[in-house]
Amino acid sequence: MRRRLLASLSATAAVAASLLIGSAAPATAADTTAEPTPVAQSAGSTSAEKIPSELNIPPSDPGYKIVATLRGVGKQVYECKADGLTYEPAAVPVAVLNTPRGATVGIHGQGPFWAHFDGSKVIAALPPLKVVPSADPSKNIPRLLLKAQSTTGTGGTFSKVGYIQRIDTKGGVAPTACNGTQTAAVDYSATYVFWAK
Repeated sequence: MRRRLLASLSATAAVAASLLIGSAAPATAADTTAEPTPVAQSAGSTSAEKIPSELNIPPSDPGYKIVATLRGVGKQVYECKADGLTYEPAAVPVAVLNTPRGATVGIHGQGPFWAHFDGSKVIAALPPLKVVPSADPSKNIPRLLLKAQSTTGTGGTFSKVGYIQRIDTKGGVAPTACNGTQTAAVDYSATYVFWAK
């Protein structure tokens, strides 16, 4: 079972990578190598920005600590609305997850889900608990606090994740008009901070 899951994740990562290669802008060193893990919710930060206090885990649910800080690099894929003029506000993410040193350790996709190559996976509930606009909403998708809906994997990185924060977003905003195309795949990156008890 575990071998099948790992094989499936590897195949999905290969598909995601093939979608990203060629049309994606090359990742910079800042995108994949400069995110030290925050040490505490109140004072945690990445190299790019502090975690906004609006995205703090609710005080009514104490006892969480950071188990992973990973950089997602990929695409936000938008579908054109039935009117043929503008794109749907919700996007499907297709991204790989990188460690602060740049190693690819998982994938992120529609659900939304985050799957680690150690066999663990977390799916978040929608809508997000909190949405905070980025510093430049015309260019960068918003920052989020999401609550886990379900997890799988025994002892893996994501197996006990309860909350996910999306911070330090770059790109990913839908084009203003469909311009005759049914889908738009927009380059984006974001830091995902995973919290577990």
